[in-house]
Amino acid sequence: MSDTTQRQTLEAMQILLAARVPVLLWGDPGIGKTTTVERHAHAAGWATETVIASLHDPTDIGGLPVLTPAGVVLEPPAWARRTAERDIDTLVFFDEINTAAPATQNALMRVVLSGHVGDLDLGARARFAAAANPAAQNSGAWDLSAPLANRFAHLSWPLSVDEWAAGYLAGWPEPEPPKCPEPDPARVSYHRAMQSAFIRRRPNLLCDVPDAFAATADDTAGGHGWPSPRTWERTAVCLAAADAADAHPDVAALITESLVGTAAAAEYLAFVSELDLPDPEALIADPASLVLPERPDQQLACLHAVAAAIAEHNTPARWAKGFEVCIAAARSDAPDIAMVAARTFAAIRPPRARLPEGHELLNDVFLEELDPDRQPLDPHTGT
Repeated sequence: MSDTTQRQTLEAMQILLAARVPVLLWGDPGIGKTTTVERHAHAAGWATETVIASLHDPTDIGGLPVLTPAGVVLEPPAWARRTAERDIDTLVFFDEINTAAPATQNALMRVVLSGHVGDLDLGARARFAAAANPAAQNSGAWDLSAPLANRFAHLSWPLSVDEWAAGYLAGWPEPEPPKCPEPDPARVSYHRAMQSAFIRRRPNLLCDVPDAFAATADDTAGGHGWPSPRTWERTAVCLAAADAADAHPDVAALITESLVGTAAAAEYLAFVSELDLPDPEALIADPASLVLPERPDQQLACLHAVAAAIAEHNTPARWAKGFEVCIAAARSDAPDIAMVAARTFAAIRPPRARLPEGHELLNDVFLEELDPDRQPLDPHTGT
């Protein structure tokens, strides 16, 4: 997103960090990446531990082996102990992360993924951010490995002449405290449904490890985000958080790109924008009103959106109405799509939920999922 503003980037960073997704800011030297991260942490009420990655070797990150009467333990560095001992959130900031030697970068993988430094668990209050310059601008830098890159959301810190001039002359505004309410589980389920439909259409984008991490003609530095089950899951949660924060669509797009990469994000966002799906709640209220879209991926997304709405507020009556939508799809010349969606409905079926009329079209799913002996189902009790 070449026209991304600093405000949009900051909002995306706030949402990602609020969701406890590690963030890596990329940009030229001297444009304010470190200051931005530290000021954001202060506005959020977090402590900050800044670690200059190039000054540490792997034992500083993974723990120094020390012989004790109980055996060898991995002693953590002082910054890790301070983080674990605080009773407030701490943002651990790895500055110049791509100037760390590859072995040190490898040691960082466990830290940013699970919050463990040696034998020390930093606890649920630890969050992680990092900053880096493109490798081409620093002779002592390396591109990040694919596994380490996949642990971060990658944002490019934009430099706007107008924004710089305004702040330079009038003073930089204090960042506002982040407004990042908890994501609605229903919205998480919705985004998962959209991703599931998309990945069925583009299965190679479920996990697309880059062949090489190198700068490209559009100035995208090596070691950025790429699609994997982990980044798709994080995207669903963070997009739901963006919904809860009433973020601008451009911010949601930026979050998606930061996690799954530019190419996959462009395809996914185009896919979602073209779906034009009916309101799931309207279909639950009146299953007979279902008019399936033409494309199979749209049909599946429609039914998965209904299942996601049911999963959030699941009662026997609502489940039965939702399954009626699935039955209507099976009757509308889309039995294969309905069968795939019916497996999702089977997985979320609440106790005592009765199978609605017409369930016979999809009985095989319930015989497989709910009755391993494949005995005939009672149409009244569904057992």
